[in-house]
Amino acid sequence: MVLAGMLLAVTACGVPEAGAGPAGPTTVATAGADGMTPVRFEHRSDEPGRPVPTVIVPRGTTLVLTVGSDVARRVLIPEQGRIVDVTAGGTVTVRFIALGTLSVRVAEPGAERGGTIIGRVQPRH
Repeated sequence: MVLAGMLLAVTACGVPEAGAGPAGPTTVATAGADGMTPVRFEHRSDEPGRPVPTVIVPRGTTLVLTVGSDVARRVLIPEQGRIVDVTAGGTVTVRFIALGTLSVRVAEPGAERGGTIIGRVQPRH
């Protein structure tokens, strides 16, 4: 199931964040019976400037984040210090406790920072 979201990607001073596309829809994800909250974002190279979805999740839940891409990319989750590679047409899954707002980015293979934001996850009580 693909979850998408819609909060404008802004910094604390209200300026759009670098690498953020236009605001997309906001959705709310719920934890399953196993206590895990699945969230999925897709990167499509033929859709530059695509709206950035935001998914609201329960704070403190175990987030199961899956990222798919039609081309080989590096997936960056800077707030978690996570960097994983996804192959063309593949997916990667990362699990962690959702405690703070984070951005999910894709960048060229080998990149350590930057990239394009393809989604946001925002925990709420």
